[in-house]
Amino acid sequence: MTKIFVPLLRGYPMTVSYEHRLLFRHEGVLDMEVLSHFVHNIDKALQKEAVRVPLRRRIVSSLIELAQNIIRYSANDEKYPPLLALSRSDQGFILEARNLVHYSQELFLQTYLQNLTQMPRKDLEALHYNTLTEGSFSDSGGAGLGLVQVLFKSDLFEYELIPADGEYSWFSVKATFFHLNI
Repeated sequence: MTKIFVPLLRGYPMTVSYEHRLLFRHEGVLDMEVLSHFVHNIDKALQKEAVRVPLRRRIVSSLIELAQNIIRYSANDEKYPPLLALSRSDQGFILEARNLVHYSQELFLQTYLQNLTQMPRKDLEALHYNTLTEGSFSDSGGAGLGLVQVLFKSDLFEYELIPADGEYSWFSVKATFFHLNI
C-alpha cells in the first residue's frame, strides 16, 4: 500500500493510504448558484466511483445541507473563506465543511450538537419527523433540520469549534459514510 502525506487544516501532516483521494474541494465564496454546479459535479464524481444511488443521495443531500448552513449562517470574512470537501478513504466517503461563525453562535452550536450527538437514533428519527410535520420554519427558510439530517444520514459525525481571530470561531463538521452502506 502506497503512503502519501496530506497536510491537515492545522498544518500537521497525516499519513493516508493511496485510496484516500480528494474528489472535491472548494474554499471560497459560496452561494446557491455555485452550489448547484457543485451538486452536479459531485454526483458525477460519485457515479465514477461506482457508488450506488442510495448512498450517493445521502452524501449529496448532506453536502447540500452543510452548504446551505454555510450560506445562511456563516460569518463573511474574505480572510477566512468557508470550505467544502469530499474525499474517499479506506472506510468510505468523508464530507467536510468549515466556516466562520460569530462567537455568540458558538455556545448555541456546542449545546445543540452535544444534545443531538447524544440522542439515540430512535429519538433523532422522531425529532426529524416531528420537525418536518409540526415544526415551524425560520425567516431564512429552514426548520432547523440541516445538521439533524446530516447526523441522521451519516455513519459517523464529528464537529469542532475552534476560536479564530477576534469575535469569531471556526465551525467544522466531518460526516463519514462507510463502505458497508454502499
